[in-house]
Amino acid sequence: DPAAEPAPLPHRPESGITSTWGAKAVMQHRGEKVTLSGQGYVLVRWQISPQSRPGGLVMPTWTGLKGELFHVASGGGRRMDDADDTGTSGMGGPAIGYTVLPDGAQQMWQNEYFYLDGTVTLNQNERGADYGLIVFPSTWEAAEEDVRYGPPQGAVRYGLVRDNGKDTAPVPQYVTRESPADPATVSQRSRV
Repeated sequence: DPAAEPAPLPHRPESGITSTWGAKAVMQHRGEKVTLSGQGYVLVRWQISPQSRPGGLVMPTWTGLKGELFHVASGGGRRMDDADDTGTSGMGGPAIGYTVLPDGAQQMWQNEYFYLDGTVTLNQNERGADYGLIVFPSTWEAAEEDVRYGPPQGAVRYGLVRDNGKDTAPVPQYVTRESPADPATVSQRSRV
């Protein structure tokens, strides 16, 4: 239900995240990667461009994880497949074609929030469909504010809180403690 307000986002300890790209990593090409370290929240903002190149999307992957990584919330006011009245969404439309996710891949929202306690590298694996990722060290406060932004403020939907505050919180798909030569080979089903 797009109008359903989210549960409270548990506040995990945050001493801060450092990024090899600084305050903002803009990754638009295959082979680009950012390494994140520390304890705190990370925002991954999706830019999907079916108008320039639709087709199958090769998902980004998380590699070399040391410590813990949880997928804690989704926001940005919309899921990328929320369509307008012309049938066009962030995934594409009848006039431009569609970006298609791999079978079983979780539908991304505009903004995805993760909690890291350790170190991990996020890899841009673009082949086929055109996409970009903007990766920011973030805060609990920013994530909480984002998920509470909803239809009264002009959003398509409220955000979604995924974190239960425990070690049983969801981990992202496509994460591994290994560092494969081709990061696109990381399995969708994460076992960490």
